[in-house]
Amino acid sequence: MRVLHVLHRSMPALSGYSIRTSYITRFQQKLGIEPYAVTSAQHPFDDVMHEVIDGVEFLRTHPLTGKLYPGVRELRLMRALQKRVHEAIGRWKPDLIHAHSPVLVGLPALVEARRNRLPIVYEVRDLWENASVDRGKFGYDSPQYKAARGLETQVFRHADAVVVICEALRAELAPRVGKRTQLHVVGNGVDAAAFEPVAEAQHVRERLGLAGKRIVGYLGTFQPYEGLDCLVEAMPQVLEQMPNAHCVITGGTDQALERRAAELGITEHVTFTGRVPHDQVRDMYSIADVMVYPRRSTRTTELTTPLKPLEAMALAKPVIISDVQAMLELVRANETGLIFRAGDSSDLAAKIATILSDPARAKTLGKQARTWIEQQRDWAELVPKYVDIYRSLIAPKGESAATTQSRDSSARPSRTDGRRGSSK
Repeated sequence: MRVLHVLHRSMPALSGYSIRTSYITRFQQKLGIEPYAVTSAQHPFDDVMHEVIDGVEFLRTHPLTGKLYPGVRELRLMRALQKRVHEAIGRWKPDLIHAHSPVLVGLPALVEARRNRLPIVYEVRDLWENASVDRGKFGYDSPQYKAARGLETQVFRHADAVVVICEALRAELAPRVGKRTQLHVVGNGVDAAAFEPVAEAQHVRERLGLAGKRIVGYLGTFQPYEGLDCLVEAMPQVLEQMPNAHCVITGGTDQALERRAAELGITEHVTFTGRVPHDQVRDMYSIADVMVYPRRSTRTTELTTPLKPLEAMALAKPVIISDVQAMLELVRANETGLIFRAGDSSDLAAKIATILSDPARAKTLGKQARTWIEQQRDWAELVPKYVDIYRSLIAPKGESAATTQSRDSSARPSRTDGRRGSSK
């Protein structure tokens, strides 16, 4: 079975979006599926039009040039991607198209799927219109918001199947999808084998000057909705109870956060590491006594789940999350982690102190979190769900999915080319 993934961006551009895609395609290959991919003009471009990454072929779309007026820019992005998807279909002859949000990707993919009489799965990681509001691009009552929402709804209703990443998003989209479209959940996950618990990286402690400190960690993006200001504001109360506590924040830079730490008089107790290479991420996790994910409540956060808490849980780290609806799908209170009231720095401080003051409990929470990951959120368990979805759409009328599987595997051998590289 050949599947064409149509994407906003991909590896090597590092983000939660591209990491999820990488997991999906890698584990699909293990199941005998042949994934191919096209990325939009918004993928960071280095003059390479064709790449092979982890055995998956990618076609890139040229970035836009000239003046990009609002509205015209979006139309040009979709036209450019549609042309590239058309080329990819002719080149690779896929059995199915799997498009990934936002709508600027989904709509061009839908048009080409219908033109070529191919089934299409549309995967929604986030609602573009809500994320745009959170980033200050436009308001909920704006014409742009209504237009984006309307276009997205049309893609939902005309796709053969819609996949979402959490139950909260499924509940939100169900009224918009309609009766003819299948609606599935394939949650965020982690490669449990790649994120096994590791020994503490002492060299990281020494490099950061953190010997003897109890580490409160955060690793992720620096979007305003991540609530990092709440974490910084919780630290003075934590320090009152645990004077050797130290907060390590990794993933970006934010001068406003650094100023806030200075105003609170805790500069010496907070380290901002900036971005770290992907191969050093596990070292940063390893020094943490607890990982905190203090997301604020917005339309985006209530409906989307991040990847990073799952990585920490796979590494058997105790985690503390805010009580945002989607986040509650990742942690069972007092069993696989602790939960605090979103935006309440005092409640967060109390939960942090609870973990730091009871190492035995922290270890139990981390161990139980690891077990839950292995059972519920390992990509090896999640990706086979896509296979079932694909086969239900590809199977001819009157033919079972099992028959399709047998016919598909005998008619076309799996690709074994595992090359890495690129060509212009």
